[in-house]
Amino acid sequence: MKESYTLPLVPSLERTTHAVSLWIERSFHDLRLTQAEAHVLAYLARSAPCSINDLHHSFGHKRSTLTSLLDRLEGRGWIVRGTDPASRRQVLVELTDAGRQVGERVSGVLNALEERVLARAGAGDAGAFLQVLHIVEEELSHDR
Repeated sequence: MKESYTLPLVPSLERTTHAVSLWIERSFHDLRLTQAEAHVLAYLARSAPCSINDLHHSFGHKRSTLTSLLDRLEGRGWIVRGTDPASRRQVLVELTDAGRQVGERVSGVLNALEERVLARAGAGDAGAFLQVLHIVEEELSHDR
């Protein structure tokens, strides 16, 4: 008899992350966005201009992955990168006019999903879920 898997947290997290990725692909099929691109565009719609370090700390991508992602967004005319006037060593990222339209659209759709989830889960459960995610991140950072 096959033993059942009794640790549901990580597989559930993976399944949910995959479901979000598929939902983003469907929601923005005309834009052909990856999940990472969508999240970065939404972040920039709220926080641009910001540094590449800000993006790295917000999403945890490897630097090379983040550079490739930004290269794709820049190639599509949605972002520009430039030096920070206050610190020439820092690179700032901001949306172009076309990128702002896309970023605001993506941000609106992601916010609507979060509002639907929060309406069903409630603030307490959402807070507990975020705490669990924080603990997972902490545990994974110990394994580096």
